[in-house]
Amino acid sequence: MATADTPYRAPTAPAPSPLARLASHGAVYTLASLVARALSIVMVPIYTHLLGPADLGALELVDTLDLVVIATFSTALTDPVLRHFHDAPDKASRDAVVSTAILSVIGAGTLVAIAGSLASPALAGAVFHDRGRASLFVLTFLSVTFQAVVEVPFAVLRNTGSPWRVAAWSLARAVAGLALNVGFIVGMRLGVLGVVLSNLVASAAVALAMTGLTLRRTGLRFDVGALRRMMRFGWPMIPGAIAMIALGHSRAYVLNAWVPLAQVGVWAFGYRFGAMISQALGHPLRSAWTAQMYAIWDAPDGNGPAHYRRAGTWIVALFAWAAAALSAFAPEIVALLAPATFRGAVVVIPAVAWAYALREVAEYFRNGLLVGRDARAIAWVEPALALVDLALGVALVSRYGLTGAVVATPLVFAVYALAMHRAARAVLPVRYEYGRMAACALIALALGAAGFFLRTGSTLVDVMAKGSLVALVPVAMVGLVLRDPEERAMLAALRSRLRV
Repeated sequence: MATADTPYRAPTAPAPSPLARLASHGAVYTLASLVARALSIVMVPIYTHLLGPADLGALELVDTLDLVVIATFSTALTDPVLRHFHDAPDKASRDAVVSTAILSVIGAGTLVAIAGSLASPALAGAVFHDRGRASLFVLTFLSVTFQAVVEVPFAVLRNTGSPWRVAAWSLARAVAGLALNVGFIVGMRLGVLGVVLSNLVASAAVALAMTGLTLRRTGLRFDVGALRRMMRFGWPMIPGAIAMIALGHSRAYVLNAWVPLAQVGVWAFGYRFGAMISQALGHPLRSAWTAQMYAIWDAPDGNGPAHYRRAGTWIVALFAWAAAALSAFAPEIVALLAPATFRGAVVVIPAVAWAYALREVAEYFRNGLLVGRDARAIAWVEPALALVDLALGVALVSRYGLTGAVVATPLVFAVYALAMHRAARAVLPVRYEYGRMAACALIALALGAAGFFLRTGSTLVDVMAKGSLVALVPVAMVGLVLRDPEERAMLAALRSRLRV
């Protein structure tokens, strides 16, 4: 009761659990990403019918080069931003980190764009045996700066707790890309060139707007000391970033060396859907996780390690469920969205889906190296694994073609998850919940496989039955495995966010 000496104070709501806050922000990012992916799915029938397998294969090769170039020149600058933003003692120091990263990426990206444009005819000759396709590479090199620099403002928005603004900008980029794709491919019949051109225009528009607004707030500051610290912290990530792209995308180049380009297109179609595990779910949740994992580990209540390991269990459960869903519906996805020439993608989708579920688990362990302030293992583990992947891919693809690629991909990502787990255990003292992780994975694997092989002769009955199996996966996980009180709080926060 209030007295003259103790004035009345209104009660304040308890601070949300770190994992509840993580679930809330992650839900926003995931919903935005799912909407963006739904928009991109609209383009899939257009790609498969107007471009065909060979052109889709060519697009996959160009996209792979795009990712490699971005990772090479920007990883050491964009990935460390959150670490140094979190550690900066005041607003002026944080602004200096952000501005320095943006200006550095712009400078490096401009040099890369010039050099890459000059080399494009030679690249087109080496990849397509047709120097006339050099324009595809020129447009790609022109877009890499915009694609890289926009990651800095996105990182700042995530770290400052602005999930709805991140979602709005992400959806704006997706809508612009869809509109441009329709105009260039359907309206102007530009084919693969139209896809690459739309990527350039959409990336440039969003990047210019976001970086302009960010620099207006921070001011133009270039801190040489901050640049050195970011580069010193971030350089070990460069080989790892390139290796991760090789793990995910070099398969298309290996296939291109041993099978017709149309088979590369079949792989690219199946890969596009299997990799949605990371693109539609993994990327937004990593955005939420990397923005909060340092604060979660350093939680004021002293339970940081407990929060951290519990998040790992949920990560395994979530991505296993997503892989089960894609596996179950793979036959329907191919039948609905592509002509018969893409039928081989039926087995590609589940293989890639489970591979990328393993990748997201590995990313969780990999981030433990950043929380533990020792990223040196990234510099050698991922490059070594990429070499193993290349050797295994060549051995299997050269002998078994597309089937070899299907077998090699999940095997390599399983090794990646194990390697990152061992490296993380060496620098971060966490006792992971192995039993609960394994139980969630087995539930998802069994029900996903049942859905994949289910055939009743009626498409409607198949879809309803598979939907029931997919829905049963999280029900079984929550009912049998995920029963901790804080996990119930995470679910409550998620339901609350979904009602907004």
